[in-house]
Parts: sequence; structure tokens; C-alpha cells
Amino acid sequence: MEEISNKLKTLIGNLSEILVAAIGLLVVVQVVFGTAGNLDVISNLKGLVDSFIGSGASLASLVTLVLIMGVLSRR
Repeated sequence: MEEISNKLKTLIGNLSEILVAAIGLLVVVQVVFGTAGNLDVISNLKGLVDSFIGSGASLASLVTLVLIMGVLSRR
């Protein structure tokens, strides 16, 4: 059972690394090519961060943002 748990943790970790790399690539693509094709990654990320720390933000949303940043920065 522990072996399956470790394999699942590794799989989820690898998948999150791929998704974070894809987000970085999409940001670079938008900077180079603009918002052609209705792909506005930077605005979507800004909207996501604003939902955490915007005018209606609470302490819970700030803690959630800190946790997400911790997960994304851990490698």
C-alpha cells in the first residue's frame, strides 16, 4: 500500500511540474505573440491573483494564496 501511495505522490508531483512549466511557456508565448486566438494567460493569472487579494479578499484567501505559492515553488 505504501508503494502505491509513493507512486501516486510521484505521479501527482510530476504532473504539477508539467503544468507549471506549461503556464510559464504560455506566458512567454503571449508576451511574444500577443493575445491572438483569445489566449490571454496573463490576464487570467492576474484575475486569479486579484480574486485572492482583491477588494473582497479575506484572511482565508490570503492564506490560500500563500499555500498555493508554497506548493508551486516547491521542487
